[in-house]
Amino acid sequence: MKRTFILIFILLSICGCQAGRPEVKIGPEQARTLNLDLTGGVAAHASGDIFLTTPTGLQKYNPRKKQLEDLLNDTTRDIQDVALAPNGVPLALRPQTLCGVAAGYLFDIHSLPGRAFALSCDREFAYILTRGGRGAQLIRYHLTGPTQGRIQPILATEDIPQALCAVRGGCLVASGGNIIKATDPAPGDSQTEDQVATALLVAVHDPITSIAADPSRLIVYFSTANTTYAWVQGQILPIFPAGDSLAWAKDTLTLCLTAQQNSQIIQIPNVSKHTHELLKKLSPTTPE
Repeated sequence: MKRTFILIFILLSICGCQAGRPEVKIGPEQARTLNLDLTGGVAAHASGDIFLTTPTGLQKYNPRKKQLEDLLNDTTRDIQDVALAPNGVPLALRPQTLCGVAAGYLFDIHSLPGRAFALSCDREFAYILTRGGRGAQLIRYHLTGPTQGRIQPILATEDIPQALCAVRGGCLVASGGNIIKATDPAPGDSQTEDQVATALLVAVHDPITSIAADPSRLIVYFSTANTTYAWVQGQILPIFPAGDSLAWAKDTLTLCLTAQQNSQIIQIPNVSKHTHELLKKLSPTTPE
């Protein structure tokens, strides 16, 4: 069933936000003519463009021009996720293949072990979650450099994680209400395999549905079904009273809300300023 795709204006004063407010990108009239099912991940480019996984392939929304366009000439129903390579090229994840997008077509980059379902990129690596047996495996694909094309297993899990987000030095993986960081493999000695360390970053009660990160400010944004949070300086702060799928670029947080009847996309500019203002309000003050 198709659902209305709306980019709406919501006052962040609901959460006490005075730093930045989403702007109306699609008015009510235009929203009625745009129907979109969101079936997979989303990604945001520094230019402001939003890339979306749909039942028929991939679409790109340009908030400045208020244009929604298909990225693929042909219908492709098995795309699981979308991400952007460091050079800005869209990458599409199919169950058995990592693909690139060019001139309206998919081109194969590398075949994948297991059944892939989640993708995230940072600098020269693409991180991919695949199903295998009863659990999942996190693998790392080398996008560039002398080791381009190499695939490395990073982490095996006994359950099926819901989301991942590539960050400097590794990848964040959400499973249940936990986010762990898996570091990039450190070379072992001649007698041992490469070493991967894991650390628990976040633990909350509700299942986590999506993760996004601001690498320069060291803020991790994550969402549950009803709330979007920020992890900053070791604290967890609720920053928006809705959540589902997240993407971050250029200090703008994009929330894609996949409701049963209406899908909505909300963009929060200057989200780091809002986060730090909340942090200041919660920090204890020392009386003079």
